[in-house]
Amino acid sequence: MNDYDYGPLQTYEITWKSGHVERVQCHQITHHSRDMGFAGGLLGVQVTHDDRRIQMHGEFGGHWRLVLSALEDDIRTIRLVTGGEEFAGERFDIGGEESGS
Repeated sequence: MNDYDYGPLQTYEITWKSGHVERVQCHQITHHSRDMGFAGGLLGVQVTHDDRRIQMHGEFGGHWRLVLSALEDDIRTIRLVTGGEEFAGERFDIGGEESGS
């Protein structure tokens, strides 16, 4: 176990460009590219749009784990849905039941 408290897992809804929709739980979303940061620029590495990746990590059972790694070009949207949705001032939980405003 580590000494960090990442708080509760957050639930994200991913809509893939293929049309598939899935939900993923994680603590952190990062954006990576193959440019190796500053060193990549010094070495003349060119970053193309195809190189960019989205990575999602979470703590499960006391261990930090990679939950998902995908090319940015394969994803249409990522939405945080942990707290449910709000429509016209009404709040709905993820199951779709009204929980008041």
